[in-house]
Amino acid sequence: VDAMSPSQVAGLTDLIVFSVVPKQDGSLDAKAWPKQRLAKAQALASKAKARLLLAVGGWGRSAGFPGMAGNTQSRQRFVKDLSNFCQDNGFKGVVYDWEFPRNAKEEAASGFLFRDTKRLFGPKDWTVECAVNPARPLPQSWLAHLDAVQLMSYDNGPRHSTYAQAEKDLNAMAKLRTPENKLLLGLPFYGRQITNRNNALTYAEIKQRFRPANHQDEAGGFYFNGPDTLAKKVKLAKQRKLGGLMIWEVGQDATGKDSLLKKVVSATKD
Repeated sequence: VDAMSPSQVAGLTDLIVFSVVPKQDGSLDAKAWPKQRLAKAQALASKAKARLLLAVGGWGRSAGFPGMAGNTQSRQRFVKDLSNFCQDNGFKGVVYDWEFPRNAKEEAASGFLFRDTKRLFGPKDWTVECAVNPARPLPQSWLAHLDAVQLMSYDNGPRHSTYAQAEKDLNAMAKLRTPENKLLLGLPFYGRQITNRNNALTYAEIKQRFRPANHQDEAGGFYFNGPDTLAKKVKLAKQRKLGGLMIWEVGQDATGKDSLLKKVVSATKD
């Protein structure tokens, strides 16, 4: 957000701020988003005519979920604080990113968290969404309380986000009876090194270093999604009548004519 221009978010329907952190006692750690930084996100969303959504948790930021969600008092404190934070800062919903519930007890606690959030958010017409790993189960009990399920269809194997993987992930969700109109297919705007997945580059870095053509998904030993593959995935989402697409993340995009977001937005209109 800090260095992004309005052109980098043009065409988005939602801009998701990542992230605030749940604490075990039900308090909300929002120190990553002081008022001045939030104001930049609000301005970007306003210029893009996009809703501003708030991510909760994420990789390395999920340790507080089990204690908070598993305790009624802590959970209700958290949901109330979250609602107040959204109200104060112009958010129109949240995306829960608990990576990951480890057992049936934690999955049930996650469902209670979604339920309690929806009770507070529903009357305000705010959405409650969650991000999921398609390789993990999605309990049916969650779906009644969720407006959308963001499918993290990346970080899989050496070539971490192929078209075939997207098909496989959507088929896995279908077997779990997830309504397709609630599904958002995740698209990566970054690449991972094929021989060492811990090495990653943003698409902007890949484009600058290796100058791949639009049809290429590999360059310099890194696997990524080029414009042609992303256009195919957009077409797949339309064929499956999905609720939409999710991007991780627009700050990693190239700018100008090399922008992946521009290609994605264009493909949605084809």
